[in-house]
Amino acid sequence: MKDKIQVTILMPIYKVEKYLEKALDSIFTQTYPYLDYVFVNNCSPDNSLQVLIDTIKKYGIQKDRYTIINHDKNEGIAVSRADCIANAKGDYLFFVDGDDWIEKDAVEQMVAATKSGAVDIVGCDYMKDFLSGNTTYHHENYAESCRDNMYRCLNYDIATVLWKLLIRRRLFDNFTITPHVDIVEDYIISVKLYYYAKSFVAIPHAYYHYVQYNQARASLQTSWSVNMHIIGVCEVENFCKEKGLFDAEVEHKLNLRKFNIKSNFLTRQLLDYNAYKKTFPEASRIWRELDYSRNEKLKFWLAEHGLFFILKILQR
Repeated sequence: MKDKIQVTILMPIYKVEKYLEKALDSIFTQTYPYLDYVFVNNCSPDNSLQVLIDTIKKYGIQKDRYTIINHDKNEGIAVSRADCIANAKGDYLFFVDGDDWIEKDAVEQMVAATKSGAVDIVGCDYMKDFLSGNTTYHHENYAESCRDNMYRCLNYDIATVLWKLLIRRRLFDNFTITPHVDIVEDYIISVKLYYYAKSFVAIPHAYYHYVQYNQARASLQTSWSVNMHIIGVCEVENFCKEKGLFDAEVEHKLNLRKFNIKSNFLTRQLLDYNAYKKTFPEASRIWRELDYSRNEKLKFWLAEHGLFFILKILQR
């Protein structure tokens, strides 16, 4: 294995003007020297591109160490991630979102965990940063094997995000990222990466800071976002079937995920009884296994028995 492992930091950029300089400061001051960068400006309507250009100048980043891709229209995060990967040069890839930031030695420590390039994926813990200044530590329940981590992704038993992983670039040669399936693109990609990877190492330290106060982040509870989650879990289910992995355990985990998605149609914000009934009927009874409150369980029981008129009264 080579001693000098090149890492490409990938950053999609959209409406992050207020947060971007801190994100860039964190990646341009890494203690690991063998870095290059790919930025995708997804037609951001604010001043993010100028902040990027100014910060590159501030640090004197040489032209052969960075690539900037400008979209003529908003292509969504899935296309942005795919464009980042397609233009990466490194042996390993590390995603950093434009409104987050990483510890100064994040890349150095994660590269060291690859054991001179022998490990396919390295994962770390992360912090959530709040506007109040408070932070919370999030320890990931990683498994030791890639296949077990793939199973843990199915129902979000570990966070299915790319930004806490150092990933061997050539793993992405095994599949194509589905364009315009956004919000859940990390979920789909994570499952596929763990399937194709042969080795994994976890570092029990939070090197990534996940900022919680950017109001431009996509909402997790709109009809569009719920539809994205439906598409995402269906793609993962089809992938598992295609690879001969769809056994009782996988089916159960996916049904847990499906119910979590369909339950959004019983909330005040998205109340839609027909959508609830039609979406993943195979998962309708699985709420019995979950730790819901008595009122929530009553809601699901009424929905299961078609007593939507009572639900309507209760939700007034």
